[in-house]
Amino acid sequence: MEKHGSNLATLSPAERDAINAHKAECLERWKAAQELACQIHAQRRDKGNKWRMWAERELAARPELEKEAREKLNRLMKGKGGDSSSSN
Repeated sequence: MEKHGSNLATLSPAERDAINAHKAECLERWKAAQELACQIHAQRRDKGNKWRMWAERELAARPELEKEAREKLNRLMKGKGGDSSSSN
């Protein structure tokens, strides 16, 4: 009898709470990945020629963030500097 694809208004309070909790967890993970990528990018000059090995160790130490952090780091590297003005 459950309908999938319904909007939030048709869900029970418990179902809405579960969805909102999941969204909050995803947002926190995304923020942590963005921060990790920015930290790696900011420290690459200080680490010298071996910064890539160091960055790989940092990413490997956080497997739950690695994919998102690597994507952000790649975007930062393509921009050859700080984060672009777009927020996405």
